[in-house]
Amino acid sequence: MSAKRRHEVMKLIAVAGLGCLPLGSVFAQDDFEAYRRQQAQGAQQAKTEFHVYKEQQDREFAGFLKSQWDEFQTSQGKVRIKEPKPKQVPVVPPEVKPGSVPVVVAPVPVPLPVTPPPAPPQVKPVIVGADEVGLMFYGNAVKFAFDPLWKSYRLTGGAKPETISDFWTLMSGSKYDATIQSVNAARKELKLDDWGYVTLWRDVVSALQPERKTEQNLLLWFFLVKSGYDVRVGYYESDVFLFEAIKQPVYSTKYTKVNNQTYYAALASDRGNGIHAFYSYRSDYPVKLAALDIKSAATNFTKTVPAQRTLSFDYKGKAVKFTVPYDRRLVEYMGTFPQSEFELYFDTDGSSLLRGALLGELKKYTATMGEEEAVNFLLTFVQKAFAYKTDEEQFGYEKYFFVEESLHFAYNDCEDRAVLFAWLVHELVGIKVVGLLYPKHMTTAVELKQVSDKFATIQHEGKRFVIADPTYIGASVGMAMPSYAKYKPTRVVDIQ
Repeated sequence: MSAKRRHEVMKLIAVAGLGCLPLGSVFAQDDFEAYRRQQAQGAQQAKTEFHVYKEQQDREFAGFLKSQWDEFQTSQGKVRIKEPKPKQVPVVPPEVKPGSVPVVVAPVPVPLPVTPPPAPPQVKPVIVGADEVGLMFYGNAVKFAFDPLWKSYRLTGGAKPETISDFWTLMSGSKYDATIQSVNAARKELKLDDWGYVTLWRDVVSALQPERKTEQNLLLWFFLVKSGYDVRVGYYESDVFLFEAIKQPVYSTKYTKVNNQTYYAALASDRGNGIHAFYSYRSDYPVKLAALDIKSAATNFTKTVPAQRTLSFDYKGKAVKFTVPYDRRLVEYMGTFPQSEFELYFDTDGSSLLRGALLGELKKYTATMGEEEAVNFLLTFVQKAFAYKTDEEQFGYEKYFFVEESLHFAYNDCEDRAVLFAWLVHELVGIKVVGLLYPKHMTTAVELKQVSDKFATIQHEGKRFVIADPTYIGASVGMAMPSYAKYKPTRVVDIQ
């Protein structure tokens, strides 16, 4: 501050009767106000420049969309386990003493699960204001602003580069920032994973354009790209498709490659089975976009709709039986996930409801057991309290279960049992578990502190793991299924 300006301020202080204030405070306040005005001007300038930059990007992209389209072929979805799994699980035969007569071992009886209640009805979106819509997302109320032109938009002239380019120009000139902010705020509050975020956007566009799949896909494409995700739109005749870049491999879902990037039809209701060839733009969006990350699933964002499952089994001649609740809404959400690597299922936690109930019941027994006995108890539980059936028999296609799903569906198979058993051992015994993949079979191995020389084991990353097979009925820890005892697993799955 100059000497002249300082003198003027001193005179003002005297006139205003501010002589009691420290002189430095007045000077500091004066400097701060000047600094604040400068920062506000800079922020406004930066905001204006960013707006101009976005407009330039959108014009450039709309230009690409008018001309740079090619025909792409889809590839059949990859298969994770190619060999058919056994329709009946092996049972450990009883020990035959010398001189005794061998007995034929019948399959272990397992109780049929209680039929769960139907899924709760979806609450239809409602208009809560002139430019605001409210919807229920797995029981959570979500509101978002919208531009009225989004509801009235219709793709006229058919699906082709010119009309899709015009759609992008229309949307990029609309008031979309507030909507993205609302959906992002809901994501943060609910702690959604990437797939949950995409699913929320799918509900948003369904609320904006109910019963109009073409317009929904176009809106979803725009909002996901503007949210930073690598999603491509394509068309064939009158149909509009979406293909998504995903970090992890996706199975049983059609895919295509554009510019060395794999895109999956994971959002299609039939996983892309009806898509054979389509047209899409060759150029990338001007800003670097991210692939969806589905390394694990969020399990505690739903408003719980509890269902019950009664479980019973025999352990060392003693009947064990209890009833536990699980989250029906969470099962519904998990059913929307694309089939991916085993890590997705092994690394996803059970819901708070299931943790408190199932872990609480089992802990009544394992809390007083040593490490090996606790593992054997949990092995027996998973082997005998659940009925076995292959996915092909139960669903007509391969489906991997999250922990919650084993409580819901009538049957599970080897990889589902491996996921459930690994979670239980991690939570109740606190030791390291790995998944073991063989042709036609998935099982687990545990890192015990005491390992008998009689145990079947594998070496992994310098550590010795003991086979623990939750599908080999009657097997205790250290017993390998005979058909795999001499073979090494084709893959070891590290479980976090």
